[in-house]
Amino acid sequence: MEEYKYEYEDGWFSPKEDLPPEDVALRSDDQARDDVIVVSIWLVMLTYALVSNILIVFGILKSSAMRTATSYWFIISLAVCDIVMCIISLVHLVPATAFHDAFVEYMSTRNIVMIFIYDLFWYSAVLQLGLMAGNRFVSIVYPMEYKWMFSQNRSIVILIFMYFLGFLSSLPTLFPCCHTLWNSDYYITVYDPMDTWYKYVDMGVNSLSLLMMVFSYAIIIYKVRESGKAMAKYQLTLRTRLLFQQQAAQMNGSSEGCTRTTSLRPPRSQVSKKEMRLFIQFFVVSVVFLLTWTTWQWLPYIYHSKWAYFVMTSLFFINNSVNPTVYLLFNTQLRRELHYLLCRRHAIAAAQNRRKRTLLNSHVNPVQNGDGTELRNGTIPSSTASNPNEGSQSSNSSSTEYSVLKDPRKFLIHNGGMISKKPSKRSKAKEKDNANTNINNASIPNPGSPQISSPQNIVFANDSDSTKGFSVL
Repeated sequence: MEEYKYEYEDGWFSPKEDLPPEDVALRSDDQARDDVIVVSIWLVMLTYALVSNILIVFGILKSSAMRTATSYWFIISLAVCDIVMCIISLVHLVPATAFHDAFVEYMSTRNIVMIFIYDLFWYSAVLQLGLMAGNRFVSIVYPMEYKWMFSQNRSIVILIFMYFLGFLSSLPTLFPCCHTLWNSDYYITVYDPMDTWYKYVDMGVNSLSLLMMVFSYAIIIYKVRESGKAMAKYQLTLRTRLLFQQQAAQMNGSSEGCTRTTSLRPPRSQVSKKEMRLFIQFFVVSVVFLLTWTTWQWLPYIYHSKWAYFVMTSLFFINNSVNPTVYLLFNTQLRRELHYLLCRRHAIAAAQNRRKRTLLNSHVNPVQNGDGTELRNGTIPSSTASNPNEGSQSSNSSSTEYSVLKDPRKFLIHNGGMISKKPSKRSKAKEKDNANTNINNASIPNPGSPQISSPQNIVFANDSDSTKGFSVL
């Protein structure tokens, strides 16, 4: 068996025309060990990138506020591109690196088509990075025109056009003159033939987006600095005018002059914190893309080794994972939404457990005369007022409350406390004494109040959900 042989051409390793052979080449132990290391690292990176991008899309779609904002539509679209590239890498690039020709041959149709699909979403993502830079430029520099330029219908058309341009940019790779193939021996994609004109298309698309980013973010940074100076000048003017108005009011003996300061407003060109956070997110993503693309373009001419190519390909995978990481770090709204979605059941269960523990460990405080006590959803409010003329509750309230949780229908609420439907003898005697006292008090007419005949305990039935199963005595 003859091993693969490659010749060095213009900074790239390319296979000779009569090589590699049709049979699978024997690989040494060192090469197999290198493949295991590379595949293990890439699996970790791609798995993280795939899961994080899916979480970003899921979190934005679940939030009604974010999914209606066109800025987040671009984030969703970019995350979709990263998801597709991660899937292609996991199902094609990683197995090809692990098994080489046993999985896919170098010039096979599958290798050509899979790299074409990867390039389609790569160029679409690159163009959308330039689009996001333009979006931030309009939002910060021309905020009054933002809603018109990036309306929902217009944003959909722009995104479709970006994917169409990505398709046109990657279409030449399907033809023999412009193949882009995965070289599993050197962990990199290569042009075949090496002197193809398609490399200039690749350079042009990436350079165009890069120039768009540099121009937009340079203007934005300048605008932010000018905005800071304008805000400082505005605050100085506000303090000066307020000082003059206070002095005039003191001289006139009135405070009418101070009320006019409310009409002062900051300049319309001020950049909001929300816009600045989005700017930082898009700026960091663009910087990572710049590092990835420049390394891929120039590193082969500086240092040629399969480990250098491994670093170059790893930068592409890092680029796929950096986008969602930046959004999670800087976007508080998105992070809060994901925390709620992922931990909702745990949070609800924890709240219910805390409520039960509070109910079991707390004492039911008696309320003042005439106030009712309400039991809602198995819990008793602790905000009832204590009557100084009455004694404290018994020490068995915890066990009583536990019984309430098990079967609340066996209990009644009386004067802010809980009693069983089967009262003890002492409770019956106490109720009888209270009834006799009420009758004696009612038998003495009060000239200032109307008389009530046949006084007795009145029981009100309430069928509402909050007091269902209870009676108020």
